[in-house]
Amino acid sequence: MIGSGVVCPLRNNEEPRLHVRAGARFSIAMLMAAAASAALSAEGFFTDDRPPAVRAAWGSVYAFVCEGRGDAYTATAFLIGRGARGKSTDYFFITAGHAIEDCRQPHRYLVDNINQPRLESDGITLAARPPRLSDIALVYVDDAYDLAVIKVTAGALRTGAPLPVGDTCERALHQEVYAIGFPGVSKRRSLRLSQEMKRWSKGEFVGFGKAEFRGTQSMYIAASVDSLPGNSGGPVVDARGELVGVVVKGAAAPENGFRYDVDPTKKGDWHSFLVPCQAVLRIMQRIGLRPTN
Repeated sequence: MIGSGVVCPLRNNEEPRLHVRAGARFSIAMLMAAAASAALSAEGFFTDDRPPAVRAAWGSVYAFVCEGRGDAYTATAFLIGRGARGKSTDYFFITAGHAIEDCRQPHRYLVDNINQPRLESDGITLAARPPRLSDIALVYVDDAYDLAVIKVTAGALRTGAPLPVGDTCERALHQEVYAIGFPGVSKRRSLRLSQEMKRWSKGEFVGFGKAEFRGTQSMYIAASVDSLPGNSGGPVVDARGELVGVVVKGAAAPENGFRYDVDPTKKGDWHSFLVPCQAVLRIMQRIGLRPTN
């Protein structure tokens, strides 16, 4: 047994108190994780049973974490390129532009998962935490699409390959697509008790729609993949594993300066707006990155 609890005797009309024995925190944490996992699964977010395209992209998707004394928040980032720099390597990621620009905390880093279960098979030993990539440099910000390219210089990393980016998204129209990211409450006091594990969801590439953000009107993809705060900056891939788009507004709202011509009241049509892969390709070309095909 990992842990158990007993009710302490009452004195002077005290309220009953549950006294938890040593080790019970593991069972409580596991119950909390299971409850959170069930809730997210009910909304269409999963960790297991990954389709081949999701498995192929899984290791290339990271959480961008901004953490400090005040609060913390997360977005999603994914690898789009890398290049040798002496004995080190430059790794290039795309993430949400506002995540980078709004980060005023002393700590910001990339990590391939946040709070995945860390208990070994014996149920007690804690596994090592995933390494944090903290030496983040801003390379480019696209204000129109709210995307940023960031760079991390490090030694050999056990990452997936850069996601392949095609020159057209239309072939995925009305096809099943998959979003990968870190859905959940993206802003909190601490990430220690967060359940923002890496998860995937599936939906359909519904169509194109024009949307306005920060005074600039651009073409977006409307998709029915589920997304929540924390998914911003995350990739959406097709069945071939190629990038279709990037989640930028999981809950687009006019009060955020985001206006669209897709009817948000028509259920089943869309849950997310995506930056088309052609826009990502243009950003890569602008900073001198060759896409992986």
